[in-house]
Amino acid sequence: AMGRTGTDVAKEAADIVLSDDNFASIVSAVKEGRIVYDNIKKVTIFLVSCGFGELLTIIACMLAGLHLPYLPAQILWLNLVTNGFQDVALAFEPGEKDILKRKPRPPGERILSSLMIQRTLLMGSFMGFGTFIIYYLQISSGVSVESARSVALTTMVFFQFHQALNCRSETLSVFKMNPLSNPFLFVSIIGAFFAHLAVLYVPALQYIFRTVPLSWDQWLLIVISSCTILL
Repeated sequence: AMGRTGTDVAKEAADIVLSDDNFASIVSAVKEGRIVYDNIKKVTIFLVSCGFGELLTIIACMLAGLHLPYLPAQILWLNLVTNGFQDVALAFEPGEKDILKRKPRPPGERILSSLMIQRTLLMGSFMGFGTFIIYYLQISSGVSVESARSVALTTMVFFQFHQALNCRSETLSVFKMNPLSNPFLFVSIIGAFFAHLAVLYVPALQYIFRTVPLSWDQWLLIVISSCTILL
């Protein structure tokens, strides 16, 4: 029904009311709805994979008889700050070029398809066991538990940075996407990075989160290992 010229009876009976009496608005609405639906899926995949990775790291360390890789305050930091910035920014991801060329999705389709669940488990396992291996190597090298935890925490933070980039599209590689097409995500990663630097190097925050500064070789190990999830 037409929102301006239509009768009240027509509006009451209609499934769709065009507030501007323009049929082209239906196309815009479908496009916007598909973008919103896609972004809900991207945020869900990102949050579930990161949470699953953190859980696997903790379980692996318990089975190996090691100290827990994260303290409660550090888990809160992962989920509310370094992780929280990206999940909000992913909601502003612009639509992909072929979004209006896709066939309509089944009304009963789940948010996470079987393929998305497989990817979520794969990425979560990669982050979890990758962080566990680095934590184990740090403990084995003789560094303090606080230093090893700081490395494990930072490794998971960087894994999440790269996983946010992975979640920008279901079909396109991150290497084929414009890194600045979603400026909110770019800014969120930069902001979270500097916030995490403060946790590692500001004495008051070091006391709260029980962290210690990292050496250059530890930084190199973290950056190189976390980049592998992009591949």
